[in-house]
Amino acid sequence: MNNMTVCNYIVGLAGAVIGGLIMLAAAEFPLSFTENGPGPGFWPFSLGCALLAAAVGLLLYTFSNKTDLSGQRVNLTTTANKRVYMMMGLVVIFCALMNLLGFYPAAALLIAAVMRLMDYRNKKVIALTAALTLVFIYLVFGLLLHTSMPQSVFLE
Repeated sequence: MNNMTVCNYIVGLAGAVIGGLIMLAAAEFPLSFTENGPGPGFWPFSLGCALLAAAVGLLLYTFSNKTDLSGQRVNLTTTANKRVYMMMGLVVIFCALMNLLGFYPAAALLIAAVMRLMDYRNKKVIALTAALTLVFIYLVFGLLLHTSMPQSVFLE
């Protein structure tokens, strides 16, 4: 499976499916523009469209360059790829923690974990970055946009 053509087809199909699912989920929310701006489903729907378009572009590129790509090998076990897999795992853990702890504690842990994953070790800067990022998110989404973030299941 370390053939670039096969990998591109797998990534393209997965991206198309995920993009379509994002669009379906976002379509359940209003997409139209109001006096306050776009509806809550507009940006997720747009991101789903962008992911679907990128996936279709990758599939078309791969189909048209099949012979050029079949000779290229993909090494899935490099150090850089392992870091990507760890990042994907952190995102899955973040999603689970967001339901258990709520958005802000889960985001603080994610920010710290990502900085550690990227080999940043200054604990004071990590804590300050997490705190300032969360304050910014609260100011923009909580106060300006009046968006409620997911709460802990223990607080409901």
